[in-house]
Amino acid sequence: MREIECYTFENEIEADIQLVFECLNDDEHVVKWNSQIIENISVDPKSEIKVGSTFITRQKIDKKVIEVKATYSEYNPPYVVAVEADTKEGISRTVYTLKEFPEGTILQVRVTLLPSNWYYNTITKLMKWSFKFIYDDQFKSFIDYVYDVQYERDVRG
Repeated sequence: MREIECYTFENEIEADIQLVFECLNDDEHVVKWNSQIIENISVDPKSEIKVGSTFITRQKIDKKVIEVKATYSEYNPPYVVAVEADTKEGISRTVYTLKEFPEGTILQVRVTLLPSNWYYNTITKLMKWSFKFIYDDQFKSFIDYVYDVQYERDVRG
């Protein structure tokens, strides 16, 4: 089966790439802007994360809490991070790409699914429009969060 592109997002953020990466990748920040993530449990310290490192992500979707094992398939901070998770639906992959530009950072997000069977292939194709409603809110919240952190740091000096 072919990989299905489920969601893409791109936005300019007037903030330093290091700050954007920190807010996107550090769990202490992620749980503050992503309303679905309860926690990420990793055995590796932040300083030792590399391609192949794994973690368990605990997420709340509606009233259901799920745990999924995720693996870093790309890790080149602060420019690219890709995370894959193998579930009954298939292999989901989220790629975060950060690029510097004169006023700050461009954030690009791409979410795909390699369906495990024809059923999830069909369901994903029929329902992929709904990903936009879920993810847009999360990434708009992320951008607001980055600006809040930047403001707090500027005020503190």
